[in-house]
Amino acid sequence: MLPVKLSKFILGIMILLLIVSPFFNVSILAEESTTDDSVEVEYDESLTVDDLVDEDDNILTDRYSNYIRGTEDKHFSGNVVRIEDMNGVQSDAIRTHDGETVIYADQDEVVSFVIEAPETGYYQIGYEYLIYGQNVLPTQVEMRVNGSFPFYEMRNLIFESLWENPDEIQIDKFGNEVIPQPLKVDTWQTKYIIDSSYRDSVPLLVELEQGENEIELTITEGNLLIRTIELAPPISFPQHESLQVSGNQFIEVEAANELVYRNNSSIRANASYNVDLIPYNPENRVLNHIDRDSFRYPGHKIMYEVEVEEAGYYYLGLHYQQRAKADFPVFMNIKINDEIPFESFNNHPFPYVSSFEHHTFIDDAGEKIPIYLEAGTNTISYQITIEPVKEAIEQIERLITEVQTLSLELTNLVGPDVDRHRDIDVERYIPGVIDLLISWADEMEDIYESMKAFNPNRNEVGAFSGLTIAEQQLRSLADQPNRLARRKNELSTGTNSVTAYLGNLLQDINDNGVAIDRFYFYQSEQDIPSTANFLQRTWARTVRLLRSFGAQDYATSNVNEENLQVWVNRPRQYVEIMQRLIDEDFTAQTGINVDLSLMPDQNKLILANAADEAPDVALGVNYALPFEIAIRGALQDLSAFDDYEETAQNFAPGMLVPGTVQNGVYAFPDTMNFWIMFYREDILENLGLEVPNTIDEVRTYLPELQRLGMNFFYPTAGMPGMKIFAGTMPLIYQSGGQLYGENIHRTMLNDNATIDGMRTLTDLFTIYNVPYDVPSFYQQFRDGSLPIGISDYYMYNLILNAAPEIANSWDIALVPGVENEAGEVERWSTGGAESNIMFSDTEKTEESWEFMKWWSSTEVQVAFGNILQTTYGREYMWNTANLEAYNELPWLNSHKNVILEQSEWIAEVPRVPGSYMLERELSNAYNAIVLDGENLRTAIDLASKRVNRETDRKLEEFGFMRNGEIIEPYPNPEYNFEE
Repeated sequence: MLPVKLSKFILGIMILLLIVSPFFNVSILAEESTTDDSVEVEYDESLTVDDLVDEDDNILTDRYSNYIRGTEDKHFSGNVVRIEDMNGVQSDAIRTHDGETVIYADQDEVVSFVIEAPETGYYQIGYEYLIYGQNVLPTQVEMRVNGSFPFYEMRNLIFESLWENPDEIQIDKFGNEVIPQPLKVDTWQTKYIIDSSYRDSVPLLVELEQGENEIELTITEGNLLIRTIELAPPISFPQHESLQVSGNQFIEVEAANELVYRNNSSIRANASYNVDLIPYNPENRVLNHIDRDSFRYPGHKIMYEVEVEEAGYYYLGLHYQQRAKADFPVFMNIKINDEIPFESFNNHPFPYVSSFEHHTFIDDAGEKIPIYLEAGTNTISYQITIEPVKEAIEQIERLITEVQTLSLELTNLVGPDVDRHRDIDVERYIPGVIDLLISWADEMEDIYESMKAFNPNRNEVGAFSGLTIAEQQLRSLADQPNRLARRKNELSTGTNSVTAYLGNLLQDINDNGVAIDRFYFYQSEQDIPSTANFLQRTWARTVRLLRSFGAQDYATSNVNEENLQVWVNRPRQYVEIMQRLIDEDFTAQTGINVDLSLMPDQNKLILANAADEAPDVALGVNYALPFEIAIRGALQDLSAFDDYEETAQNFAPGMLVPGTVQNGVYAFPDTMNFWIMFYREDILENLGLEVPNTIDEVRTYLPELQRLGMNFFYPTAGMPGMKIFAGTMPLIYQSGGQLYGENIHRTMLNDNATIDGMRTLTDLFTIYNVPYDVPSFYQQFRDGSLPIGISDYYMYNLILNAAPEIANSWDIALVPGVENEAGEVERWSTGGAESNIMFSDTEKTEESWEFMKWWSSTEVQVAFGNILQTTYGREYMWNTANLEAYNELPWLNSHKNVILEQSEWIAEVPRVPGSYMLERELSNAYNAIVLDGENLRTAIDLASKRVNRETDRKLEEFGFMRNGEIIEPYPNPEYNFEE
């Protein structure tokens, strides 16, 4: 035996090692040094900064700007070649449409045709096209030339429809003008292929060989009919004439009320109580300007007709507001009679103005631009473009890619977790990295300085402030090279990283909102409209203030008691469309008048019912709320109606579970919050990883992802504090577990299958190192640190509409599940969002039921979803719970198919007495296991006891138990809907 003192000494050394070992990264070896505290790491020293900025691996090298560079002497310079007879075109897609021979390409079809070029050179290629049917979304096309994509932009070309307003603007029951539903115009248009992001103002040039060239079109969305093909030389614009305009002619056009066409259905008029706008009404809402929130994205175009009495030269003025870009202009192309007349109207700047101001079109020298108009009808259009900042955009995109590459390389160097007490000499392992950081910062400074040229009167450009912040952050990192490794997250991870600032800047560049009140052609400055003076503005504000004390539109107090009363838990623009549909369709069919009211607070519906102030029907309430009202006897059992089944069959069975109390169904689902898997196609492809089908496959991917500083996102990581059923239930159900049996009196948390599901869930975080706290999956999905994860409808809408820098680089798939004994992958997920209810004390039971059936019907849901999206834009995607209607909504077809397939796996945990405690305790157990390291069975056992105790208490409260004895069993609602 060892002496006692020696044993104690060895034991002390071991304890000391255990204490200090966490402070050392296993991947690094301490190196004695008399000069600093840096450490040595094992690493491939062959890497250089040139590898980090290798443009051969960069998608930006495939961009059009690189493709076209240096080709000026090869551009076609002959006359336009126009191919009008499709019978003479060699193609596999020749069809007849309305008596005309066309090339026809439908959804998901690949068609090809051969065109002949007179000589080898670069051509603009144009099509006279028609989009058939009532498609809301523009047609999206991939175009190959002679078997390949000439450049990246050809992977996604857009062909828009034209939209117009109805002849009459509707007035609601309060005397307000309502934003009209746009109507699709079935007309042939000519468009030369152009970048779908409209970074170019002129059509793209494509190299064709002399003789035959094969064009292949793949329709990824919509359809396309082509009846004419054109090959043209590049466009050039002349300089305008320098002359003085004289005369007394004045032509004024109201932008909102005289809009003829637009190329996006969501471009719309809006109302503002602004005395400087025309028309103006202090009492009611009148549509008096183009809404800046709708006319905002590159490519958006509005078109007008102008009647000119006297031919001659005119100046053009515009009354507008542009506050999308602080200290920076928005650019537009202005066409007169379908042509940009001169260079000054190409990428014309509209300076930042926070309030409506009059602007006369001037050239770079500050001289007014004279425009010649013929007598009769002339056309004018305004189209937003971002070509002047295209070079800056591509520089920023390249910088994002390079910074992300460095961040991943630093993770390879030191691992995902860095000891914050140690410094690493990164320069030793990646020579030149500090100079690279400085060069990036210098490039960002140069970009910022170049943006100042667009507003030389300002020392700062607020619209590009993110660039300055990113630059300063890079310089800070360069100033502390030994801390670079432990500060690597500041490069491309999180909301305050360099790539986050640059990514947000790209998003802001695409937001170019301009509000337009009117434009006018004038010859004398005296005719330029004046603005209201101080007294006029003050009086207008006073009138508006006094009117605010009167009855408010869509208020619950401003109704006709004889009508059916429906409260809606949605914004006003939804209610206006709903009221219009009701008046035009429901009331016209049934004779039942309906008053819609904006719901003041859904959480006070129980109090409103107790005070005898509840409506007949409430729409859009949280899906968990109907149980709380129904268990107190305040709701009508919808399943008691004879034709209940006919309406209920439109919904996923699991969506009816939360509104079920005992054997009655007291709510219909209104919307669906689906859950799907998001993944970055570009990243998975580079890693050679297939889209995972099961959670086991996800786990096999984690070592490779984590080695590169990336990871997988599971929904509980995005739920601060309370982990709701949407995060905790899926893996339990996928593993064959349940939370209640046939009756709810005892939870099944301790069932082996439930335990297995909970273990699968928590092991993701405790064993496989999936992040348990993610403040923004949206941000980390964009920057690539979380290139794959599970999230819901709201994230889908956000990524689809607010992540332009990764457009065409991501997709969705089914939720990865658990394979059962039969070999089927179970993919259970929740889907509850909002529900519709009828109060039991209504005196209009039959009328209420007719209304609820009507609102839930496929036809009405499709109509509402289409009107909402066409009127307000792609952000207003109606996620109806009616699956048949959902299939007909204007969403991307490939995404719709995935979501509909996932909806077959929707399940909801029943809302029953005490279920709130089950949700809470399941969350507590999860937190105890993942955060506190508690034993799983111990945590689940404690949760089970607490849930059972609370369930008994609530069953006693509602009369299902007395003195601990069951009087009436409370059935599990899930068993009502088992197939």
